[in-house]
Amino acid sequence: MSSFFTAPASLRKRKRGADNPGKPRKRREADNKNGARDEQDERPRRKPAQPPRDRERRDESISGSESEDNVEPESDAESEATSEEGETAAERRVRLAQRYLDNIRQEVDEVGFDAEDLDKDLIAQRLKEDADEAKGRQFRLIANSLDFANASHSNFRADTDVTTGVAVCQPYVYTVSRDKTLIKWQLQTPATFSSDRTTAAASRRRKPKQLKYVRGVQIRASAPQQHGHNGAILCVAASPDGKYIATGGLDKKLIIWSAEDLRPLKTFTTHRDGVTGLAFAPSSNAQNGFGAQLFSASMDRSLKTYNLAGEDSLAYVETLFGHQDHVVDVSPVSVDQCVTVGARDRKAMWWKVVDESLTKFLGDSSRNDEYHTGSLDCVAALPPSNFVTGSDSGAISLWNLHKKKAVFTIRTAHGVEEPAPLEEVTSESDPAVIERLKKEDRRKPQPRGITALAAIPGTDVILTGSWDGWVRAWKLSDDKRTILAMGPVGKVGEPVGNAHEDTHSTPSSAATNVAAVAGQDINHGVARGFVNSLAVFERRKEIVNEFGGKKEGDCQGICIVAGTGKQMRLGRWRKLPNGKNGAVVFEVPLRASL
Repeated sequence: MSSFFTAPASLRKRKRGADNPGKPRKRREADNKNGARDEQDERPRRKPAQPPRDRERRDESISGSESEDNVEPESDAESEATSEEGETAAERRVRLAQRYLDNIRQEVDEVGFDAEDLDKDLIAQRLKEDADEAKGRQFRLIANSLDFANASHSNFRADTDVTTGVAVCQPYVYTVSRDKTLIKWQLQTPATFSSDRTTAAASRRRKPKQLKYVRGVQIRASAPQQHGHNGAILCVAASPDGKYIATGGLDKKLIIWSAEDLRPLKTFTTHRDGVTGLAFAPSSNAQNGFGAQLFSASMDRSLKTYNLAGEDSLAYVETLFGHQDHVVDVSPVSVDQCVTVGARDRKAMWWKVVDESLTKFLGDSSRNDEYHTGSLDCVAALPPSNFVTGSDSGAISLWNLHKKKAVFTIRTAHGVEEPAPLEEVTSESDPAVIERLKKEDRRKPQPRGITALAAIPGTDVILTGSWDGWVRAWKLSDDKRTILAMGPVGKVGEPVGNAHEDTHSTPSSAATNVAAVAGQDINHGVARGFVNSLAVFERRKEIVNEFGGKKEGDCQGICIVAGTGKQMRLGRWRKLPNGKNGAVVFEVPLRASL
């Protein structure tokens, strides 16, 4: 039997009385008390008096509506400024611009101008440009003005093993190798890019000067801690202010060195596996008293950050996780942002350290691709919202922060390598058997993977390296949606199978360039061996003002440093017998004016 407590909520409502069911109880009682009075007085109620403020507003609106009928006609000048009969929009813009210039001239003739105000405007504009360049908001188109084909080069080396990393802090270069060696070099100042290219090239072809080197653990009896690497060094980075050098290796150590004399300052053992990538934030916080920001990537699948405020305050900050395989490379975007790639998880990640957020990008190849992407091996940031990745399939991809898929991809950017002749890889000596094996041979050409990648932030220049011995230049399009080939950097004779490639002309597509490079011989590149690391910076003319101050002028070319070796930086599956362990410096001048 249902009751009030067991019935559904919709049936628990109490029924209203029969009298006036639509009115509340209190309302009904008030109506009953005043019922008689309402019946006696059935005169219409008078509206309350209008407040004086509302009355004034109403009067103003009425007077405004009346005044609209007496609008004064436009003057001749105003009607002329708006439009003229039969005038197009473009003609009107030109006419108004001309009138504005005439007014400016008349004002200058009557009042004159203040030189101090002009100086302040110029200084403010210069500071704004510097700030935009530091944050990556400035985009300068310099690729077409650089003469990559006629770049001079100079090989330099020491008695070391495979060069695994290079770092540049003008005018110094730092190289590291597998035999636990860190070397400091000084770049030679290039001669002025004159019209006589023979003389200029001869004067620029000078090797860097070796200044200092450190190898292995530095044992000091009086020191409380012995600093130095006891395993292969895999990466190196130089701080923007030129104070610190950071190195990381297979011994799980990250060591901070004094850039001046290569004196070890502190050894971090925060990683649980080998350190594979290091990068300083592009704009140092040392000027603000916060110190330089350092990012480190490791085989333990983590990204760590450090703050280097001074020799007495070198501190580890935090650890970030997100990759599912070795983090093999890192590139800085800003003080608190960077991009990393994890080898065989085929993911690139954009980290925002302060916001504690990351954006993942999957670099997997589609089924229609001829060569499958196995790993992403290198990355270069293009602030503020783009970056480029290189894979073991030889593809370079352009990414945007706001899109999950690659914006543009170039397959086999450094061409492919044909398999070795069957006679060299088989143990059979019978000609009949060899002929039968040739008919059944299903080996495919192997793409040359991207082993090094670099870019100049704020410009449209991208550089790649592989084991074909060439450093190739690429141009980012104006709309930042495509990548165009600019040809190899430098020239040694005429590359085999590439006699008809015109590197002086601006290429119209990447496909033409890739088809031309596919036939190059692996031993005919400028940088012989695997290009394991790339570093690049702009050569800018120094300007001295009338007060003795110095500032950087326009771009006069770029300097590229490539670390080479007989083997890969992170692999030993192949060794080039004709490779060289060392480095190459390229001086790329501007194109000669026609």
